[in-house]
Amino acid sequence: MLSSGRHPVHPAAAPADLSEDACRRLWLVRMSLVAMEGLIIFLAAGYGPLRLPLLALSLVLGLQFLLTVFMDRRIRAGGGMAQGEAFLHLLADAGAIATLVYLTGGYANPFVSLLLVPLILAASLFGARLIWAMAGAVALAYTLLMRYYQPLALEMSGAEAVNLHLLGMWLNFLLTAGLIALFIARLTATLRVRDAALAEARERALRDERLFALGMQAAAAAHDLATPVATLGLSLDELGETYAGDDELAPELATMSQQVKRMGKVLAALRTVAQAVPSQTDDAQAADAWLAELLRHWRELRADAEVELARAETGDAPPVRDEPLLNAALVTLLNNAADVGGSPILVRLGWDADAMRVEVLDRGPGLERAQEGKPAGWGVGLQLARTAMERVGGSLELEPRAGGGLCARLRVPLAAVGAVA
Repeated sequence: MLSSGRHPVHPAAAPADLSEDACRRLWLVRMSLVAMEGLIIFLAAGYGPLRLPLLALSLVLGLQFLLTVFMDRRIRAGGGMAQGEAFLHLLADAGAIATLVYLTGGYANPFVSLLLVPLILAASLFGARLIWAMAGAVALAYTLLMRYYQPLALEMSGAEAVNLHLLGMWLNFLLTAGLIALFIARLTATLRVRDAALAEARERALRDERLFALGMQAAAAAHDLATPVATLGLSLDELGETYAGDDELAPELATMSQQVKRMGKVLAALRTVAQAVPSQTDDAQAADAWLAELLRHWRELRADAEVELARAETGDAPPVRDEPLLNAALVTLLNNAADVGGSPILVRLGWDADAMRVEVLDRGPGLERAQEGKPAGWGVGLQLARTAMERVGGSLELEPRAGGGLCARLRVPLAAVGAVA
């Protein structure tokens, strides 16, 4: 059982139901157990001095096989399984093993230790109550087999009987070790996958927490700066009108006024994204028209950058709604491409039946590897862009561009930004 460092999970706190994967592991071990029992009976039946009740043994083995087939169909039909139901299956296995041992010499049979297999499976799947119940069941079965059993008819000397018993113990050890190793190997692989998923979830939660704090600070800063920037813009407009005829001051004031307006737009966009304001309208437009409009607004902020729009697909583009998180992620990529230089920036739009792709390609330095194999430049902006895409169910990928530069690819499901039906 997995637990945190401070709050260990008690076995009794195990989940009420077994997952489909756990049931599949249980079924595989049961099937292997039935095959192993059949192999042992086959080998023993071929040994001349042994006289086995083959009909009774075959009947018990057949019933156990039918239970295994039933379990397979049960898993296929319903996926998981209640712990109580799985416990009954293991209890039936313990009963089948005890019956086989009863028919072949009782507790003197070297294969009586197979009763431990259901207990091992129960210990790895159930809570404390069911584990102790299985331990009591197999202990009771072993105890009864010490008194009640059918002796084996052996046509051999005492020394040969001892050697046969030792050979059976050796074979039982090999088969049981292989059976347990099979189960533990699959269980360990499953735990590794789950541990990796939990570690990734913890990392994502920690990253989201840090980015949320950063977003709150950005929203607060945008709110605090909005009034001073607006006041500054009005003052510059008034100064521009006052000194409209001044050849020396008028151009400088006009430039300052443009920069202040740019700051206002940036702050407005920052407030919208930081507050995660959803689109207030269900109106949609074609994806190429939406992207062209976004690039037009971006050019107003980055007049120094050159950008080209291309389509990777033919035909009508899918309709999309305005999504602030997607817009913010795309603007971040455009700003990064403009900052590294290498104009013109190529923005390529593509789509399929399920998703829309937007690629931002530049001719900058590309993916320069920093320490620990991470791409240089994967800073706060790209972290925010990646988190924004994850919020809408999309993804952000970076890869080298053919001929030099970087290709940043946004992929977002149409279900997240498509037109409302």
